[in-house]
Amino acid sequence: MLTRRSLLKKSAVSGVTILAFETCLASPTIPPAPEDLGHHFEFLSLQDRGILSKLIPVILADSLPSSLDEAELSIKEIIIGWDIAVLGLPILTQTELKRLFEVMKSNFILSMTPRLITGVPSAWEDPSEIENFLNKWRKSEPDNFITGNELRVGYMGLVEITVACWYGNPRSWEFCGYYGPINLNSLIP
Repeated sequence: MLTRRSLLKKSAVSGVTILAFETCLASPTIPPAPEDLGHHFEFLSLQDRGILSKLIPVILADSLPSSLDEAELSIKEIIIGWDIAVLGLPILTQTELKRLFEVMKSNFILSMTPRLITGVPSAWEDPSEIENFLNKWRKSEPDNFITGNELRVGYMGLVEITVACWYGNPRSWEFCGYYGPINLNSLIP
């Protein structure tokens, strides 16, 4: 027979088990953020910048320069562009982006549920795992009872801001055959 005492004991054991399970599933580390960016960040935290440093190469894939040094410099510039671009967005959008980063870096107690629902990678070192996570968000069903359209909107936000920061950067112009804005002074006789 189930008594109140046995129910409390079983609840306590279940709670400890869930916390232990959560500890095993928690992301061991957030990727380190690139250093020497020379920018005072107002929006992106150190952890946010670390996550972006792993997302950007997957999102942009072959669009980044083939040289490792050039690619690293481009990623740093995109991260700076992210910080500047997000500050120009409405406060509500900034709040949503903060929540998005909180889910992606959730490695604290009781973060198991968001991690399992969203498919955020447990290790940020494997590009194929990151690509799978992004594809899951991109292809998420808007009718999903739990996540609704949030994952797809999160994916679009990550990709659109990243792409805008990259193609707004003169370093990307050669890749896409754009030679920069027209010099209006050269048109005046």
